[in-house]
Amino acid sequence: MGISENIKALRDKHGLTQQGLAEIAGVSNKAVSAWETGQKEPRMGAIEKIAIHFGIRKSSLIEEDGLAESEVNAPKIIAAHFEGNDYTEEELMEILEYAKYIKSKRK
Repeated sequence: MGISENIKALRDKHGLTQQGLAEIAGVSNKAVSAWETGQKEPRMGAIEKIAIHFGIRKSSLIEEDGLAESEVNAPKIIAAHFEGNDYTEEELMEILEYAKYIKSKRK
């Protein structure tokens, strides 16, 4: 999965329209469409805005299968920080979402 597929998968996962992702990235919905079809690649500034918004690494968007790797391992990474506590998968994902929210408040 390359950058175009990673962007589309991230948008679909979060139930966003191309316009919604465009607003996050600070671009037009036509730019997002061009990214997803592989006609163009996003600039680093747009990638950074998307990564910050979703609390992921920029490399997760850029690298082949980068998004898949970060999505698969997120609950395991979180669980490692809370050793000895039994959290359900749903609770771990809720913790991850809260961490993303906290990061989004940074200036």
